[in-house]
Amino acid sequence: MFERIEIIIADNASQDGSDQLARELTSTWSNSLFISTGGDHGFCVGVNRAAAAARGEYLHIINPDTWLEPDCIEQLYQSVKTAKVGAAGPFILNYDDDSPQSQCPVGFDIFGDFVLPRKNEDWRKPFCAVGFFFIRRELFFQIGQLDEVHFMYGEEMDLSWRIWIVGESMIGVPEAKIHHRGAVGVNPDGGVTMAENRTSGRKRFLANRNRLLIISKNAQHILLLMLPPCAALILLEALVTLVMTRSWSLIRETQLAAMSDCWRLRAHIFKQRCRIKAIRQRGDFWLLRFFRFGFGRSNEVKDILRRGFPKITR
Repeated sequence: MFERIEIIIADNASQDGSDQLARELTSTWSNSLFISTGGDHGFCVGVNRAAAAARGEYLHIINPDTWLEPDCIEQLYQSVKTAKVGAAGPFILNYDDDSPQSQCPVGFDIFGDFVLPRKNEDWRKPFCAVGFFFIRRELFFQIGQLDEVHFMYGEEMDLSWRIWIVGESMIGVPEAKIHHRGAVGVNPDGGVTMAENRTSGRKRFLANRNRLLIISKNAQHILLLMLPPCAALILLEALVTLVMTRSWSLIRETQLAAMSDCWRLRAHIFKQRCRIKAIRQRGDFWLLRFFRFGFGRSNEVKDILRRGFPKITR
């Protein structure tokens, strides 16, 4: 199957020499292409540039801190074809072993966060894929690609919501396995494992702002009620961060800036809502089947209890 795979690497102005390595590797691989975006334009821009250059029927979007088991793409392809759906998500394992890291989320909570399946819960019919989409190329462009305003974080939730909105479906494929280091951009220490709980102000800003954007753009009416709880959770995060760091400037640059920037982007939100309205086949009442009582960020809380409050870099 390898001869049928096209490999496209999009680089956002890497500073560690990985761009040169990618150029050298793609020069020796058949059906490969290296694309430089010309600057640090974010994950969403990189994916969109690569997708525009792709010629295949399907796209498989992955991060640089991943490796795929030999039959991963084949399992995704065969499963999508058999189920006659538009997209699929793999089973995500930790980078250095076969221990589970994440399955496809089965729904979303009142705060707009995705909810992972409970132990032994079937996730073959999920709400979204976490990060590593396998999607029909035609569908990717039909629903508007990745929103480049997001820069990075939350793009899988945004894309999944639009897949369901246009009347398409997606599946989880446990047989398709991909290994992921995770958080390497904000937590680089530890090699192939996560040595400590660390994040960055930039990540918290983008994650919080993008969650507000996703709800504001995709919710039709009743699901807009998730916006107040989402905003309240961001303010709670700000309060906890203030208590732990005693840094008002950090709160202002992350949680508060996330909310103000969402307001600044109201023209973009309105434009996206109009575009989504034009392609909408399913409304909020249909999507309520994915609503889950629970707390989607419970794993983050467990991680804090296990490793301590994250170190935050500016």
